[in-house]
Parts: sequence; structure tokens; C-alpha cells
Amino acid sequence: MDCLRSFNVGISVQRGFTTAGTNVKSWGSAGNYHWQVIETTLDSDFAIEGFKRFDLYGIRMIGNVFTDLGANDANIVLDYGMQLVITGTTPLASGRTISTGWPLTTTPNTYQISKYTNYVNFESPITGATNIRFGTFIAQGNNGETLNSITLDIALNFIFYYKYEGE
Repeated sequence: MDCLRSFNVGISVQRGFTTAGTNVKSWGSAGNYHWQVIETTLDSDFAIEGFKRFDLYGIRMIGNVFTDLGANDANIVLDYGMQLVITGTTPLASGRTISTGWPLTTTPNTYQISKYTNYVNFESPITGATNIRFGTFIAQGNNGETLNSITLDIALNFIFYYKYEGE
């Protein structure tokens, strides 16, 4: 059996979040606000090119999200994550949806990678992967000094494990 290969995609950005431009919620007493950021307005696509077939076997996220030291914030980031959407074919056991209580979907392949759940391994790969979308960013924490405003440094690296056929 061939060994898996890997490639990295990094995100390194300083970003200010406010209620005017993004979805920031904060609550608590002055100078010690709890906060949550849900950034849905940014997304980036990584198009996989140059292969006859590209099979994705896993994803791992390393890095950190932390208070921007230059912004005079004392925020403590407790958790963060990013939604990845992968265009490709997922092996699916033969079946059909019977109940529609929860909206079930098998495509596109959407995964929430976070600080505490920072990897996904596929026993059966996503075959014919053509695109990886980096979508919704979520962070939460406490000790915010201002209401409805937070500045974060985001330094994340995503490692993708794959096999390919042809170039």
C-alpha cells in the first residue's frame, strides 16, 4: 500500500470583528465581557488541480487564535474553529432518508474543525476531490474589554492527507 502524502494551507491574519461588519455578540459587565464571533462573510476556495484523481484521507488543523497584542485587548480565546466544505464523492452505505426531522445531507462534505476537535480521518476517502472551501469562522472567549468589538490574530495551518492518480 502506498503511503499518504500531505500538503498544507495556512491562514495568518489579524482581524478586527465588530457588530457593524460581522456577527459579534458580547455580554457581561464592563471590562469583563464574554464574547462570541461568527464570521460568515469571508470564505476562500482552494482548487485542487493537476491530478487525474485526488483522494482525500484526512484533515488536521494546527495553530492558534489569540488576542491581538497591538489592539490593547485582554481577551481570552477559549475555543475556535473553521468550517471546511470539500467538493468530492463520499463513499456512502446504500440507504435512503426516511425521517426528515433533521435535514440530512451527504453532499457537500462539510466539516467543522476546532481547537478541541482538530482532525478528521476518513477510513474511506473522499474521492475525486476538486475543491476545499474555508468558510465560517467561529471563536468564543471571555475577558473582553469592549462591548461588540474584538481583534484577533488567527494563525492556523491545515494539513490535508491524500493519494493521487496521474498528473
